[in-house]
Amino acid sequence: MKHIQPIWSSALPPPFPAHPGGTLRCDVAIVGAGFAGLSAALHLLRRRPGAGVVVVDAERIGAGASGATTGMLSPGVGQDLPGLVERLGPGNARSLYLATLDAVRDAAKLAQGLGTDCEVELCGQLVVAGRASRRLERLTAALASLGLPFEPRPGAVRLPVAGTLHPGKLLAALAREVKRLGGTILERTRVCSVSTTQPVRLELDRGSIVAGEVVVATAGFTPGLGVLRGRVLPVHLQVLVTEPLKHPWPGREGVLDARRLFSYWRLTKDDRLVFGGGRPRYRWGGSTEPLAPRESLARELHRNFPGARIDGCWGGVIGYVADALPAIHRWTHNPSVVHAVGWCGHGVALSLASGAWVTKLLCDGAAPQDLPWFRPSPPRVPFEAVRWLSFRAAVGAMSLMDRLEAR
Repeated sequence: MKHIQPIWSSALPPPFPAHPGGTLRCDVAIVGAGFAGLSAALHLLRRRPGAGVVVVDAERIGAGASGATTGMLSPGVGQDLPGLVERLGPGNARSLYLATLDAVRDAAKLAQGLGTDCEVELCGQLVVAGRASRRLERLTAALASLGLPFEPRPGAVRLPVAGTLHPGKLLAALAREVKRLGGTILERTRVCSVSTTQPVRLELDRGSIVAGEVVVATAGFTPGLGVLRGRVLPVHLQVLVTEPLKHPWPGREGVLDARRLFSYWRLTKDDRLVFGGGRPRYRWGGSTEPLAPRESLARELHRNFPGARIDGCWGGVIGYVADALPAIHRWTHNPSVVHAVGWCGHGVALSLASGAWVTKLLCDGAAPQDLPWFRPSPPRVPFEAVRWLSFRAAVGAMSLMDRLEAR
């Protein structure tokens, strides 16, 4: 398979400058120029006109998960809704799911209000049974019991509050709006450490930034800052793209299957198939260096779309946590720093919506809702050997359960 840049990359704007060196002072520094970081900058500048807001990224805007995503606006959080009900109880599970529905709507509204066609299609999403009919039945029962929106289909469930968008166009539009509102974006500016002092000092690969407040929105790259090590795991996923399909499905919904290790796919505006999933991978030491693609994902694609011609593949790194719930909060040891991490594969809607949540934390001193993801930190998995072995064991167990249930 040919390894390519994400097909969304051509829509990104020309490069922004790097930090020139020396010490830069600002009101708020945001580390990470993906959906979460740019959304936080935009909401802060709207709330605090004239504030000194600086967004820094070690590479380019969207160089992490935001630019490598399939661009599916999906509700939900964690592994699955029935699992949330068992772990958190019906009330908390329902509240979280409703918040993710709001996140989908808010993300779509944000994208549609930026003056650029970000190819937002609120076309819904299909969860298909495939070889996991029992899991689909459990999902349907959970949606019904909690009074959540869904539409039964033969061998599937349609989630009406969902859609797709063009990640590259959205990143470009967000960056342009941040600049228009007076924000600064610095690319190829690596943050090496975040101080526990007030004001907060970010030591860079060249120079430093001193800020009154800091937002850490670095997803799977968070441990590289020396932050939340053992709590946020860099997990590698991969995506395939095909030549345009001759017979795209009429509803154009995003689709995912009901297995634990599921695949997911959507159509682009020109009817190319963007197909992701397969086994997630965690590298020893939490390495974020790119991994070679696996042929197993191509076989999975062809099981669903025989004859589809693969045009290329790319990979990305998401931030995963042990209990599969995000963490958005002020640091306990330095309340001037807020982190928004751990989207666990639901990052398009949640990370875009998180800009408003982070702004409320910074400006009002409180989270917008009493939800389990507004918490100081996700659970810690101690020791690298435990992290590596636990992740492999968990993925292996899910694969085995999927195979047994498919019989």
